[in-house]
Amino acid sequence: MTPTGSDEPIGQPEDPARTMRIGHPECDAAIETLRKAAGEGRISLDELEERMERVESARFPIDLDEALADVTPDLPSAHARAEADGIRADDLASRRSGAGWSTENREIVHAPWTTGLIRNGRWPVPAYLRCEPAGVLLELNFLEVSTDLKIIDIEVAARTGTLKLVVPDDWGVDIADLQRRSIAVIAFKANQAAEEGSPTIRVHGSIGAGVLQVLLPNRRQRRKLSS
Repeated sequence: MTPTGSDEPIGQPEDPARTMRIGHPECDAAIETLRKAAGEGRISLDELEERMERVESARFPIDLDEALADVTPDLPSAHARAEADGIRADDLASRRSGAGWSTENREIVHAPWTTGLIRNGRWPVPAYLRCEPAGVLLELNFLEVSTDLKIIDIEVAARTGTLKLVVPDDWGVDIADLQRRSIAVIAFKANQAAEEGSPTIRVHGSIGAGVLQVLLPNRRQRRKLSS
């Protein structure tokens, strides 16, 4: 039993992101990330001040994630888990470079017009995607994905075609910033808000005469996941 007043976090004691204490270097790095985000106009000065206070009161890497999740894919929890697994921080950073790890260099997912495209299984999900259905089906299935990302940013360019997102029950999908024409078809059957600790997919961009489907797993998919 955990003594009353203990500083140890409750739940998931095996997760280094929740048990490995942080110090001044981690907090300083988090504050620098926030200052850069404010300088780029991605958060306001009021948000900067509020988030810096959260950083100063943080004790574990997962606490820093809460202040940084929507401004960087390079989260402190990932570094803590990588170090516990014997992966050096610079190795982790090199894995998170190139296409898919910045707004200026998104991974482009383009569905071939002859066949369409389905991504499923345990595929590596980057932080930033651009999806182009181009008249056919482009399906991104996240049911077996394992990721420490809190935000997955998807830019949509769908004059025609169907973008289908299949997400776990605990994930959230935010389409508030998606622009659509009156003839676009939206079928949204998922959760807008993610459960604590689960990712949120932020969908923006535009849909013309295309279709967006956001779905939870069907019965067959649930049976497969439970088997």
